[in-house]
Amino acid sequence: MASDVGVVIPAAGKGQRLGSRTPKAFVPLAGSPLVLHTLRAFQASPAVGWMVVAVRAEDRVRLQALVRAHRLTKVCSIVAGGASRSASVARGIAALPVRAKWVVVHDAARPCLGRRLITSVIAHAKRYGAVACGLPASVTVKAVDARLRVRMTLDREGLSFIQTPQCFRRDWWMEAISRVDHQLDGMPDDVALLEWAGFPVRIIFGDPLNIKVTTKDDLLLAEAILKSRRHS
Repeated sequence: MASDVGVVIPAAGKGQRLGSRTPKAFVPLAGSPLVLHTLRAFQASPAVGWMVVAVRAEDRVRLQALVRAHRLTKVCSIVAGGASRSASVARGIAALPVRAKWVVVHDAARPCLGRRLITSVIAHAKRYGAVACGLPASVTVKAVDARLRVRMTLDREGLSFIQTPQCFRRDWWMEAISRVDHQLDGMPDDVALLEWAGFPVRIIFGDPLNIKVTTKDDLLLAEAILKSRRHS
């Protein structure tokens, strides 16, 4: 396989805020399970060689059936998710082939991922070493305490709302994780570990339509985005 890029998709969330008994990855969206939209996007990308998906242990058989039915040939492994999202990502990276020198991490719950963004994040990572997608802060952001009292108003000029995918050198990540003794739970996102270890991380412009599905309203919006793309 020519590509040296592996993708890790954490999909072990329960989706409690969706109010559904169905695990979040399998919630119906525009006629397909939510996770299938994400998998198809990476399957179609020539820049990607492999995919590893982290799901709840009890959902592995269900995902295996989905992968077979839709001929998702780039899925090389399905691993049981860890106690946290960071732990799930770590298990996914460990399951990638050695030839995967670059790692892309993308939330299963961002099903509106476009092919151009995949290509862009990988190309920029190969230039700079590590990148994350982001959108410039367009609203005022205030830091508050536990009682919701304002502590300070942040300067939005230097702030970005971060998305996935995020892409980075695998050897950088391995070096960084060796320094934290695998204590990952305090890391807010995947490139934060690299930042902590002193590796440079760049932000590239993301996609406003690359939304994360968290609530029922998000599901409705994601469905509208996907249907609009089909029609166009």
